[in-house]
This record gives sequence, structure tokens and C-alpha cells, in this order.
Amino acid sequence: MILRNLNKKYVVIQEYMAGNDVCQYICYEMGAPENVLYSAVCQKLSSMRNEEIGFLTEEMKHENFSDLIDFFIHGEQLVVLFQYPKGVSLKQKISSEECGIQERLEIVKSLLEQILFLNLSDYFFHAAMDIDLIHVSSDGEISFLYDCRHLNDFDDVNFQNGAKSLGEVIAFIFSEEMKQRSIPELYSLVYDLKHETIDSYIGIYEKFWQIYQIYIEKSKEDLEPYSLSFRIWDRIKDIGRFLKKLVQPALVLLALAYLVVSIIGLFAEPGIHENFKSIGTVKIENTTTEDASSADDTQQEETGTTEEAKTEETQASGVE
Repeated sequence: MILRNLNKKYVVIQEYMAGNDVCQYICYEMGAPENVLYSAVCQKLSSMRNEEIGFLTEEMKHENFSDLIDFFIHGEQLVVLFQYPKGVSLKQKISSEECGIQERLEIVKSLLEQILFLNLSDYFFHAAMDIDLIHVSSDGEISFLYDCRHLNDFDDVNFQNGAKSLGEVIAFIFSEEMKQRSIPELYSLVYDLKHETIDSYIGIYEKFWQIYQIYIEKSKEDLEPYSLSFRIWDRIKDIGRFLKKLVQPALVLLALAYLVVSIIGLFAEPGIHENFKSIGTVKIENTTTEDASSADDTQQEETGTTEEAKTEETQASGVE
């Protein structure tokens, strides 16, 4: 298949990704050296919006974003042309080679520097952050493929989407150290990336640079796993975060329940109130209001009877 621009033709070699009305191909320019490859993203015009054309136009204006070569209409498709990356995928590099801690630190450093240099938009940042799309050349140079199957959703992607994906990439590169917690600062960086606490490329780079300076001279033997006490403490912190999320809505529900009960109490009919008599903290009598009234009447009757008896006794004494 040949993709035609106004004055250029691109010969398709292979399809490597497809989905959502989008196909992505590897191709080269006809008449140019065949070792210079391009990635062509082809999307049906019928599924495109004017906003996507405007977005690509703005991206073409970014001088640093040199990966984006051109975009043009071919038949019923919009073709977006990128430089094809050199080397092997990051997944292949890490899985098939013995990469020491220094080499992997250099890879991440180069990765972050390339992101900074290209000044990627949020969409292309997220579209490139995958271990199958990041490529490493023989001399350690980083380049990207871009997954553009969701180009229609470019305006729904934000910086944090790419940051989370970058966190997954770094966790893969240092998977052994992450399991052993032998580089606590790295574990903290990945956590921050996944939990939206870093909001800029420079912020990510500065935090990693501190880690790089500490560990670039260390060997694998210098990295000791976290002790059991630290692991237990980490687990307690995780449980604490979970309980905090659980308790907050529970407190809201409890407050609402209390409010409802209070409102109901305002409109309830008055009932029988208890009458307590006590000395200090000792309750000596616990009767209802009605029982208390009855007891008072009985006491008054007994008092009256006693007084009558005394009167009769006095009269009897007088007669004598």
C-alpha cells in the first residue's frame, strides 16, 4: 500500500496497531533511503472532528516536538506521520539483557530528558508511556512510538494520565528494587506519580535527579531490602489510608442520622418524664411523674390520719 501526499509517497511495510477506526503502519518514503522509517497513523475522515484537526495543527507549530513530521489527507483517511523510533522496545531491553542499576538509572534519566526536550502535550505524553512504545537505541538514546487509536479523545486526556503510565514504566524498569523496597526514594516517586502529587515534567525530573545522584555509584550489593519492621510499617500506613477513606463517609452518615433523630424529636408528642431524686451520684428514687404524685397523696393521707389520732387522744385526756 502507498500513502500519497502532494509531492511524496510513502510505502507501507507493516501494520503494527489497529483499533477504533485507526490503523498504524510502518513505512518509508519512496525515493529516499529505506532505512529511514516513519510511523503512519491513518484514521477515517468520517470519524474525525474539527477539533482534532485544530489540535494537530497546533502540535505542528511546536518546534521541539520533532517526532511529528506531517499530516495530510489520503483518500478517505487522515494520515498523521511520525518519525519511527530507533532500537528495541524498553520491554525487550529490560527483559532480555542484564541491565545493572546504573544502566537502568541512565535509561530513566534519558527518558525523562527526552520528555522534557520534546515538551510533549498531555495527549502525546500519555500516548507514548508504555514499555512496548518506548524504544532504546544501542547508545542509550530514547525515542517513542505513539498509540493514536484514541485521538478522538485527545481533549479528555490530562497530565496525570501520562504521569500514572510513567509510574508503571518506572516500576517495570526497577521491578526487583520495587519488590524489595531497596530504593525507598524510588518507591516514593512511583507512588507520587500514581497518586497525582506531581504536576509538571520538571517536578518529576527534579525528584528523580535526587535519586540518581544518591544511587548512581552504588552496586546491587549495596542495596539492602527494607527490614521486616519497615514493611510492617508500610502495611500499617496502607491500612490507615484505607480506614481513613472508610471512616469519612461513615462520619457523614452518622451526622445525618443524628440530625434526622433530632428533627423527629422536635415534632414528637411529650411523654412521661422520669423524676430522679439523688444524693450526690447515688440515685435513691427513680419513679415516673405519676408515681411520684401518687406517693405524695398517700403521704398526705397518712399525715392527716396521724393528726386526727393525736387530736382524739388530747380530747380524751381532757375528759379525764
